[in-house]
Amino acid sequence: MEAPLMHWIRAAVPYLAAGAIGVVAGRLTATPAIRRLHAQVDTLTHRVLRDPLSGLLNRSGLQDAYTRAAGEPRQVILVDLNAFKLANDQHGHPVGDHILSALGRRLATLASQHGGWAGRLGGDEFTVILPTATSATAEAVATAATAAITITDLPTGPLTVSGSAGLASVPAGYPWDSALTNADIALYHGNHAGKPVVFAAGMTYPRPETDRRRARDTTEQ
Repeated sequence: MEAPLMHWIRAAVPYLAAGAIGVVAGRLTATPAIRRLHAQVDTLTHRVLRDPLSGLLNRSGLQDAYTRAAGEPRQVILVDLNAFKLANDQHGHPVGDHILSALGRRLATLASQHGGWAGRLGGDEFTVILPTATSATAEAVATAATAAITITDLPTGPLTVSGSAGLASVPAGYPWDSALTNADIALYHGNHAGKPVVFAAGMTYPRPETDRRRARDTTEQ
């Protein structure tokens, strides 16, 4: 199913265009008016589907991208930063934002190299979606995504933050929520293994539920 916000935007475009045409019917300014309307819709779409800090897709944008590739198998990679909250608390939000932006740029490059999409779910949790990629490719992308990020221009000295990753291979038509859950389960195990982990049948979250982080439940920022 198409992401609700994207569905609303696409559904609204014909009505907005019809209204613009009605207003300018018979006038030579009709074409410029329609162009302006489309530009406004493009701007709105970008704002609705993009994370303002990283510039990547947000949760709705990721779901839309995933849905558009529904007819083919996909690799879903979930990435988070280790001890990010501690670094954010000790060095301040500007440094935290700098780290998130650096990770966002890295993921955008990796996704682009493999014809996929990168996005931020919220907080320090990011997702890469790779259509038709092999498991080996996804693992290589996950390894590159979690490499250490070092900030050197701090009064207290260099700060290095690494990441963890969970991967899920999903067939065509597989639900978005289920794909994200599988990758999130693998991410939990990746946090403890110190390397990217691939979801396998039968893999579960730990118990009790309060002992784990679930990326799909993170409040988007």
